[in-house]
This record gives sequence, C-alpha cells and structure tokens, in this order.
Amino acid sequence: MDYNAAVATIMTKEPRTVLPDSPATELDTLFKENRIHHVPVVDEEHKVVGIVGKSDFLYLLRGYTVHESDRFREAAKLRAFKAEEIMYKEEVETLQEDQPIKEAVRLLSENRYQALPIVDHRGKLTGILTTHDIIDIVHGEAQAES
Repeated sequence: MDYNAAVATIMTKEPRTVLPDSPATELDTLFKENRIHHVPVVDEEHKVVGIVGKSDFLYLLRGYTVHESDRFREAAKLRAFKAEEIMYKEEVETLQEDQPIKEAVRLLSENRYQALPIVDHRGKLTGILTTHDIIDIVHGEAQAES
C-alpha cells in the first residue's frame, strides 16, 4: 500500500448516511441490512454533523433480550429516538479526500477512532474510511505475498 496515496483511493465511497432527525429505526435497518459499523449523520448540505457507531446504537438497546415480548418495547424505543440523540457530535474528526493514507492511519491510531468520515474541499461527505478497510488491504497484500 502506498501510504502517500490519497485516502480517496481506499475509502468507501457514498457511505450510508442519515439525517439528524432520522428515527433510530432507520439506523437499525442500515446496521442489519448492510455490513457496516458506522453511519455518518449529515445535514441537508451533506456536511457531517455526527456519527453513530454500531456499539453506540447497541448501547441504546441494552437490557433487551431476543424474547418476543421484548420486541414490541424495542421497536417503540427505536421509534422514540432520533439519530441526533445517540450520535457522537463533539468535533467529529474528518479528513479531506486528497490527504494521504498515512494521515488517516495516524488519526485512527492516536485517537483510537474506528472510522473517519472523508470530505471534499467544501466539507461535504464523499466517503468513509474505517480501521477494517485498512486491515483488509494489509491482509490482502500479506496474502498476495505468501
């Protein structure tokens, strides 16, 4: 991997997103139907205002089991919450799509982030880069060498 290459070369383009007032049921659907662990929250201009990690989302549901009697309560709880109530919103770190991969690795490592929203020069979301993306690339390269 060329660590000086732009993050745009390895990011997931057009990530699934929600608006701040999206119900938690929408997050539930995204997490269940896609193999993702982070959903950026964007405003009407597609600028990042927060991010919801799957672990944050699951924390919302803590205490519920898989019993049928709990499904009604879980559904009601999901309808009651909005993305903005469970998202991480304090200075969400983003990276511009033309910045080098090594900068993304540094931010992920130093801050123990799991994901970085990637934005264009206007600050609009264009992708997401996760620790899993980097691990998958390194693993692929290691497999190719053996």
